[in-house]
Amino acid sequence: MHLRNQLLFVTPTAMLPTEEAHEKKLDQAHAMYARGAFRDALTVISQLEEETENLSLLIRVKLTSLKGLIYLNLGELKNAETYNLLSLELAQKYGDPVYIFKRYDNLAALYSYTKDYHLAHDYLQRSIELKETTQHEQDLIPGLLQLAALFFYIDNLESGKDTVKRAADIMERYPPDERLSMHFDFLLGMQYKREKKYNEALHQYDKAAEKARSLGFAHVESRSYTNQGDIYVHMEDWVKAQESFQRSLEISTRNNLNIDERNTCIQQALTALKLGDIARCKEMYLRVREEIYESGDDLLLKDLESVAALMYEEEGDYKSALNAFKRYMDHYKKQYDNELSHNIVNIQAKYEAERGERQLKESRLLQVESELKALKAEHDLQTTERRFRTMIENSTDGIVIMTAMRQPVYISPYVTKILGYTEEEIAGVDIFPMVHPDDQDKATEMGLAVLANPGVPIHGQFRFPQKSGEYVWIEGTGINLLDDPAVGGVVCNFRDVSERKQTESAIQEMNKSLGTLVSERTAELEEVVKDLEAFSYSVSHDLRSPLRIIAGYAKLIQSDHAPSLNEEAQEFIEIILDNTKRMGQLIDDLLNFSRMGRKALFKSPVDMRAMISIVLDDLHKAIGYLPQQIILHDLPPAYADHALIKQVWVNLISNAVKYSSKKSNPCIEIGTLRQDDETIYFIKDNGAGFDMRFAHNLFGVFKRLHDRSDFDGIGVGLALAHRIIKMHEGRIWAEAEPEKGATFYFTLGPDA
Repeated sequence: MHLRNQLLFVTPTAMLPTEEAHEKKLDQAHAMYARGAFRDALTVISQLEEETENLSLLIRVKLTSLKGLIYLNLGELKNAETYNLLSLELAQKYGDPVYIFKRYDNLAALYSYTKDYHLAHDYLQRSIELKETTQHEQDLIPGLLQLAALFFYIDNLESGKDTVKRAADIMERYPPDERLSMHFDFLLGMQYKREKKYNEALHQYDKAAEKARSLGFAHVESRSYTNQGDIYVHMEDWVKAQESFQRSLEISTRNNLNIDERNTCIQQALTALKLGDIARCKEMYLRVREEIYESGDDLLLKDLESVAALMYEEEGDYKSALNAFKRYMDHYKKQYDNELSHNIVNIQAKYEAERGERQLKESRLLQVESELKALKAEHDLQTTERRFRTMIENSTDGIVIMTAMRQPVYISPYVTKILGYTEEEIAGVDIFPMVHPDDQDKATEMGLAVLANPGVPIHGQFRFPQKSGEYVWIEGTGINLLDDPAVGGVVCNFRDVSERKQTESAIQEMNKSLGTLVSERTAELEEVVKDLEAFSYSVSHDLRSPLRIIAGYAKLIQSDHAPSLNEEAQEFIEIILDNTKRMGQLIDDLLNFSRMGRKALFKSPVDMRAMISIVLDDLHKAIGYLPQQIILHDLPPAYADHALIKQVWVNLISNAVKYSSKKSNPCIEIGTLRQDDETIYFIKDNGAGFDMRFAHNLFGVFKRLHDRSDFDGIGVGLALAHRIIKMHEGRIWAEAEPEKGATFYFTLGPDA
């Protein structure tokens, strides 16, 4: 069962003085409408309609509008639609935009109730556009509130909230209006209800009901309580739901709000079923059954039969329940079919209107096109001629048109700038003999090729004399257009390339000297490399010998004279041995680092996961332990130097093990990321980490971010990894935080 409890923003037309007698009767009908005496109001309107010939157009606009509102409240929806559409037609004849957009608002209210949402939205959009066009900003407020209600009713929450905010922004710019404030409170109730903020919604409906009671808007007060009842139904608080529906029923009955009364009776019946009060349910059902049958409203009939089916089922009268359910399905199908056919008719009407408008526009367009064709053709010709003349006269290329006998008949202004000749000075002269003697053959070959290949551009480059006597290098193309009646000549485009030729000559000389310089520098570099290799050999052998002697004698003293040494002497011996060992490691690392720059890469496919498994096994054998938690993800293979990449993993994994060793639950994770078509390998630990302010020192030789007393090391491992990654044209970087671990990332270049 669906309660149709949206707020109807109907706008009775304000009275404007026209004919005094008619105004009084219309005032009388409005007063009856306001207190719910709808039938009495219709009687007064009928008396006015008897004088149709004497009624002014404005009175007829107001009269038909009021009649449409009355039928809407009586639930006679077909009559309501007829008179609202008639009122709109009369308002459009009258021409005042205020009367037109108020008719739009009333039609939107009607179609919101009948669930013709596309029509309701269409009329609201027309109303809003007309108000904006005619700058009736304050009148936008009720239309926007009505549009928001429509959005909430079709569960378009975000659009509804945006529309409520827009209305609120406009309301702030004008003095307070209690009637608009009432509608605004009601809309906020709808919003909170859709957001399931039920307490806030109940509060807003209380505010709306209180204002409606003081202003005499019975339908707003009634529907505020109906919405509260609907909220209590969602909360399954059936007692409070029944109380709210009862208050709504009393108000709608007292004020002859037939639609609200019928809706509320159906809701009361459903609530009574939930409370097990079959008698109350049947009372409400019978109270409105005949009225709903007479109204022919398929929406209410569908809801009524739904109540009947549930009620008969509770009573155990399954045959009646089944019949009621069948009637429910019939009304549901009829409502669906009516809405579908209505939509089809509307679509067809819109299509026909748009087609007629399109045909009219096409007819006008053809007429305009026929009038403009001659002018356009002439204009295009003039424009094209001006364009090409401008391009030629402002081109930085020289342009010459010659006869088959190589005599110029046109030269562009830039030719004079390049060569200094005017058209008059070289007109009728064979210009080829003027070419530099060394380039005569090339120029002749080019001329013959141009004449032999009509329409084909032929490229050439030679020296031509300026008027001053100096030669300049010119480069360009010639194309044979002798058979083109628009040209009738050979067109030559060329430019001065003397500066480029001079630059090319200078570059050739520079390349010669550069080759000599490179040879000399290469020889010098080879000497330096030899010296460096000799130094490396010296470091490897000459420095190791005294270290071995120092370590040997220290061990002899430690083994042969230990009993005669005091504790301090023994500590000194241990320090000597430790530092000789560290010095030996430092020499090894330096040699490895220096060799790395000279080592060639030998790339091959590498199974990264298998390699890491081997590195972990070797480390476990070497240091005797590994963290229990090592997470190794699937790693894609790489194309790299096997030995060098293994060294990178050894250094990075060793660091991760070392710097997480002081944690109670050390954890290392190894995996990859995919970003911008690039594979990024990473190793992450939860160890000591470091301060990112000092990250620039991370990959420098002997640059350490931790004290040696905390973590042992030389400071070469990361520098070595950095050099290997650079050799692969990759990148390596790190992210860390003190005591929260570090993550090292690296890539292996485009070939990986």
